[in-house]
Amino acid sequence: MTPELQPDVPLLEVLIYGVLNPATIVVAFLMGRRVDAKNKVLLAAFIGAAAGSLLLYIATFFQIWDAPTLGRSIAGTFIVSLIAGYVYAAAGYWSKR
Repeated sequence: MTPELQPDVPLLEVLIYGVLNPATIVVAFLMGRRVDAKNKVLLAAFIGAAAGSLLLYIATFFQIWDAPTLGRSIAGTFIVSLIAGYVYAAAGYWSKR
């Protein structure tokens, strides 16, 4: 059973799933603490966004919580997670210093 593809996606749901994803927050912050140069923060953000998207896909696949429109909006959720992950990774980078 894969996520459903639906024609309409609430953008607030995409924003909330992207910004408040615990996998994105934790992975991006911890990867941000491990980078040794400022230009690698974007890579940490990408890894955090990928981990967050994977968590949301697994949660949708196994129907752990009610995320019915996630299949249609996974690209938007990834983009929002990437932007938020950059903030979290930068916070991790600057907290190390």
